[in-house]
Amino acid sequence: MRDSALQVTIAGIIGAAVMDLLMYLLLLFGVKTTSPWLVAADVFLAPGYINTASGVVIGLIGTVALSTAAAVAVYLILKITGYDYAVLKGILTVNAFGFITMGMFMPTLKIAPQVQSQPVTNFMALLVLTITGTAIAMALRIFNTRKIKE
Repeated sequence: MRDSALQVTIAGIIGAAVMDLLMYLLLLFGVKTTSPWLVAADVFLAPGYINTASGVVIGLIGTVALSTAAAVAVYLILKITGYDYAVLKGILTVNAFGFITMGMFMPTLKIAPQVQSQPVTNFMALLVLTITGTAIAMALRIFNTRKIKE
């Protein structure tokens, strides 16, 4: 696959699927955390609409957009620095992206302000972003390996 836009889009969708599935499983197991799709829905909707079916759908679409943006960042880092240690670079890039969005943009824009007083949500976000970074980097590395063989 030679198209970099398609590569980052697919990697972003994979990353969002991993992130949302992991957070859903954590919620099923009773971990008290705010889901990424509700945080993403808070960007677009008034508080009364966030926990509705439409809010969840909008939030899931928002997580795909954010994951795709993170995949763009990972792709650029890998293109600049090379694909050795791609997983480590993916983890570091996605976590840095998460720290920027959760630590700077969310408080500044007053997006899901309750997250700042939820240590469990922040720890779970770190764990899930680490796994998401791994998935995105592995997908991009696979695309790059296949491109060389074509």
